[in-house]
Amino acid sequence: MLGFSKKRIHPVGVDLGTAHLRMAQLGVNDQGHFLVSAGLRTKPETIDPGSPAWQRWAINAIKDIWAEANFKGKEIVTALPSDDLFLDPIKVPRTTLDRLPQTAAAKVQKRLPFNINSAIIQYVVIEQAEAAGPDADVLVIAAERETVNRYLAIFEKVGLNVAGISIWPNALIQSYYKFFCRRKNEQERIAILLNVGTNHTNVVICRGSELLFARVISIGYAQMNESRTAQRLLAEIDACIRYFEGLPGGKTIERMVFLAGSGAPTGLCEKIAELAQQIEVAAQIGDVLCAVEMNHGPECLVDRRNSRVDWAMALGLSLNNKP
Repeated sequence: MLGFSKKRIHPVGVDLGTAHLRMAQLGVNDQGHFLVSAGLRTKPETIDPGSPAWQRWAINAIKDIWAEANFKGKEIVTALPSDDLFLDPIKVPRTTLDRLPQTAAAKVQKRLPFNINSAIIQYVVIEQAEAAGPDADVLVIAAERETVNRYLAIFEKVGLNVAGISIWPNALIQSYYKFFCRRKNEQERIAILLNVGTNHTNVVICRGSELLFARVISIGYAQMNESRTAQRLLAEIDACIRYFEGLPGGKTIERMVFLAGSGAPTGLCEKIAELAQQIEVAAQIGDVLCAVEMNHGPECLVDRRNSRVDWAMALGLSLNNKP
């Protein structure tokens, strides 16, 4: 009897951030996930993110990568970068969860950096079933509709089909869950994911594939030229941990994963390890490129050797074909 290998190709994940454009496509076969193709472009420092010049750069950069890479199909999944996504944890009375949009809107409308009438808003209820007390903890996720349309216009101009716009916390969780959370006991642990970019650090707390908390810290590699800045980053991360563990239900973090390339600064890795020791959890560096079979052909424009570039977001978006 003949056997046939099953192979499926995911959409292209497009991580269009404030400093880099990363595009990556994953496939899966009987041996697991493999990298179909990928490409990277760095934004010129003279171009401001979100400006008309940035839009033109993004269009041309996507076209260039697409011409050089070997992507299959024209479906993509993307996400808004940290600057364009509003995150805010709030408390609402449990008795109002059935009308959460109205209740939450009243809490966040004064803190939103844009008019609530022009916002696209999602809500994540945290630990609803297990938490005690009269209030529920809710994570509000919002974006300005005009910003979303601006991103859609970029991909429309290039001729790509946007299968979905995800959010960066879910993209990071997808990478963590698929590549570093394969055992059942790992899927049940509460983990904190750290992802350091050029100007931001993204913090996510999850249990398996379940989003529990997310926050953006305005410190990235560009700001870490002094040890004091690194210490301030660790203090902010520690504050996130203390906030989450102080929520009703008393859940504690059991794992820390630094989603980073193999060239992440040694000093930062050591400080993250020290923080993990202080809170008595296991810590590891999660390099997603080490978790997939690499295509070393000329159409895969990725060099994972000693690279600070992290691909967790782009690969997570490719995996997230049901955003």
